[in-house]
Amino acid sequence: MTSPSPTPHLFLLSLFDREQWCPVLQARFAVTDRLRLCDLLGATEEAELDQKIFYLNDAEALKLCEAFGISLDWAALDFPDREFIVDRIPSIQQAPYLIHTGYELPLLLDGRKKLARFIEPYPPMSFEGEERFDHWVAAGLLHKEVELEPSGNERTQAGGRQGTRHVYFTAKGEEWRIPAMKMVWRAGGWNEHFERLEGMLFWQNDWWIERGLRGGGFGGMPHCCAVTNEGLAWIKQAGYRALPPIAEPELVLDDYGPQRSIDEQMSRLERADAAALAVFSVDWRAFALWGTEVGPRRLLASRIPELNQLLLRPITIQLVQANPEG
Repeated sequence: MTSPSPTPHLFLLSLFDREQWCPVLQARFAVTDRLRLCDLLGATEEAELDQKIFYLNDAEALKLCEAFGISLDWAALDFPDREFIVDRIPSIQQAPYLIHTGYELPLLLDGRKKLARFIEPYPPMSFEGEERFDHWVAAGLLHKEVELEPSGNERTQAGGRQGTRHVYFTAKGEEWRIPAMKMVWRAGGWNEHFERLEGMLFWQNDWWIERGLRGGGFGGMPHCCAVTNEGLAWIKQAGYRALPPIAEPELVLDDYGPQRSIDEQMSRLERADAAALAVFSVDWRAFALWGTEVGPRRLLASRIPELNQLLLRPITIQLVQANPEG
C-alpha cells in the first residue's frame, strides 16, 4: 500500500525594498521537507518556521530558490537597499483586494490609502522603517502625528516599557482622518459598526468586516480557553459576556488561531476532555494580566473577573463534537 504524500506547507519569499519599505517581488512555494528548509534558513527547530520571519541575502535566497524550484527573477530590478524575507503565508493574503499591511508607504504616496496607524510599545521612540515615512513627511507629501499613552502598569514598566506609542500618517489634505479615528476609538466599546467606520477611514471593505467577525478580533486580541459543560451553561446564563469561574487554580488560555483545528487548540490548552472552546476578544490592557509572552498562558483563577472586564465582544462557542454555536 502506498503511503500518502506529506501535506505541503506554503511559504512566501519576498524581495523587500528598504527604501520603499515594502515587498516589490514575491513568490509562493510549497515545502514538504521542513528539515531542509530549516537548514537553509538557519532555524534550529521546525517550530521556528511557524513563529519567525527569516532574512536572507542574495546568495542565501538563490540557494533557497534552487532547492525548492522557486521562480523569482530579480536580476533586472534596481533595488540596491534590499533584503529577502521568508515567512509563512498569512491568512490575510486571502483578501479579495490589494492588502495594505506592509505596503502602507507606497499606497499613501499613491493616494490609494488615506490613513496609516502604527501602534508600538515605547521605548524605543520609533518603529522599524519609520525613517522612510519621515523622509516623505519632510518632503511635504505626508502628514504625521504621534500620541504617547503612558502605562500605569508596574509589570510593563519593569520590563522596560513605559507605554504605547500611536503614530499616524496621512496624505496632505487628509489630516482630518486622524482626529476622526481618535474619536471612534474613544467612543468606547467595539463592534462591527465601529470596525466599518474605522475601515472607511483606513481603506477597507466588507470582506474585512466579515473576516473580523469570524475571527473574533475586532478592537482587540482574539484569545480562547477550554470550558466544561458547566462552564458552557454559565456562559450562556451570562449572555455570552463573561467567562465562568473554574475549580482549577489557573485558567489556561491561548491566542486564537482560526486555522487550528479544535483538537490542536484543545491540545495546546491541555484540555482534551473539555466540552467546548470559548473564543473571546480582549482589550490591550490584558497584557497587564499575563505579559507579552507567547501563548499558551496561565492566569490565576482569582483574576478571571478582571479578565471579564476587558472582554470587547460576546464570547463565541465552538463545540468539540458539534457545529459552532454563537
